[in-house]
Amino acid sequence: MAKYVSIVPTSAVTGEGVPDLLWLLLELTQKRMSKQLKYLSHVEATILEVKVIEGLGTTIDVVLSNGILREGDRVVLCGMNGPIVTNIRALLTPQPLRELRVKSEYVHHKEVKAALGVKIAANDLEKAVAGSRLLVVGPDDDEDELMDDVMDDLTGLLDSVDTSGRGVVVQASTLGSLEALLDFLKDMKIPVMSIGLGPVYKRDVMKATAMLEKAPELAIMLCFDVKIDKEAEQYAEEQGVKIFNADIIYHLFDSFVAYQKKLMEERRKTFAQHAVYPCILKTLQIINKRGPMIIGVDVVEGSVRIGTPICAVRIDPATREKTIMLLGKVVSLEVNHQSKDIVKKGQTNAGVAMRLEAPSGQQPTWGRHVDENDGLYSMISRRTIDTLKDSAFRDTVPRDDWLLIRNLKSILDIK
Repeated sequence: MAKYVSIVPTSAVTGEGVPDLLWLLLELTQKRMSKQLKYLSHVEATILEVKVIEGLGTTIDVVLSNGILREGDRVVLCGMNGPIVTNIRALLTPQPLRELRVKSEYVHHKEVKAALGVKIAANDLEKAVAGSRLLVVGPDDDEDELMDDVMDDLTGLLDSVDTSGRGVVVQASTLGSLEALLDFLKDMKIPVMSIGLGPVYKRDVMKATAMLEKAPELAIMLCFDVKIDKEAEQYAEEQGVKIFNADIIYHLFDSFVAYQKKLMEERRKTFAQHAVYPCILKTLQIINKRGPMIIGVDVVEGSVRIGTPICAVRIDPATREKTIMLLGKVVSLEVNHQSKDIVKKGQTNAGVAMRLEAPSGQQPTWGRHVDENDGLYSMISRRTIDTLKDSAFRDTVPRDDWLLIRNLKSILDIK
């Protein structure tokens, strides 16, 4: 065992090799760690699953790692609505050589000793949190202290909830899977507004509807390994809340990213007409003075794009009075007789032939209203700046452009 490493082929799809892997772990543990293994009388138990069993009501499957559990013991466990304090009504184990999860007749016990899996029947287990600890109230224990202690399992995860109230709603089957999902979302910088455990019901979807007005792109439920109630699914569809459900965290993330990308594309198309990127242009020559106006320009700062409204700023030398004139929208750009959709600063030394069109009769006349001494700028406004600040466009605006916008605000008198 010290020289050779055993490799066990396993499949998460068929379950093949899992019993062999468990056997190998037990074999290694018993042979290599027998001196380190020790039994403690203090009860250590973890809730694996919460199930409704016919004739027994709601039960919990528990792994008892240390100590002894007895019928009638008073136990404290973590619940979704607060700590649960109840008495063990029955301790059940499966028939010999049967698995705990396989439906069969159960063997009743007055007491069970670690380590083993045991099913516990008791009152008020409906809201028990899978993955949390189970504590036994001893004769010298303070029940209130144990209640606070057991709730730390859940309240620790509440630190992952975004205090701004913006984010997605996360639902998972167990405390462990919820913790793993929250850690993953934190790494991916996805804000979380609310968390939940167990099946998704209508009340869970209602939490996500709060995002429909604040941030529609976050009106989403990320559900990991949980069942979704039909009524909840229907309500989500009616309200416009998107539910993603997967058994693999990465699949959940991929679905979320693809949906966000689709939303962003739709949002960009909707507000594209209001998105004006900043640029400063220098006139090199006038090619056509009117209808349509064609100007040879150099891009001094920023980028000029098709659809950008261009204005000229004329300053009266005597009065220093400023006049801002809209020349028209860019309908075509050419560099060395090649059409371009966008031309950025420093991209060409040959200059850009820019064609501008405006509604009939509204375009100024070159030489009379405007000339090569007047500065040419993209016609930004408060609305276009706010559009670029929107999440759909923010990533497309480099830092230099934000500095340029600040300069243009003073030139174009934007408050």
